[in-house]
Amino acid sequence: MAHFTHNIRPASSTRPEYWMHRYLLDLQRNPSPIYSAGVEAEDVYVWAVTITGPPRTPYEGGVFFPRIIFPPDFPWKPPKCIATSVAQMLMSLAQMLLHPLVAEGDVVREEVAVMYREDWTSYEELARSFTKIHVMDG
Repeated sequence: MAHFTHNIRPASSTRPEYWMHRYLLDLQRNPSPIYSAGVEAEDVYVWAVTITGPPRTPYEGGVFFPRIIFPPDFPWKPPKCIATSVAQMLMSLAQMLLHPLVAEGDVVREEVAVMYREDWTSYEELARSFTKIHVMDG
């Protein structure tokens, strides 16, 4: 798992940079085997994330690289989520690989959710093929 370093200096607790620094320190002090995150380039508002596909799932062997783009008034305005910390947000994303949201109305692609609920074998095959095509080398 890649771990990122950062160059954010602590600032006043009313400034977004202060909170970003605290969240980065928290991630460094409590590393996860499932995910890591760090500042992308020099823009403290953009973080690069690494999430590994959990073992014994269709995503095993995959490495996902989402980006988090924080709004300028973070943490008072979250980055399009309701998690209370960056670590909780990353854990929620990683948990979605273990337990996808497949209830009616909770999904982006209903046909995939129906496949998950009614034909697990086809869903698993589709998920493995997408993981191999989109997030695995080779």
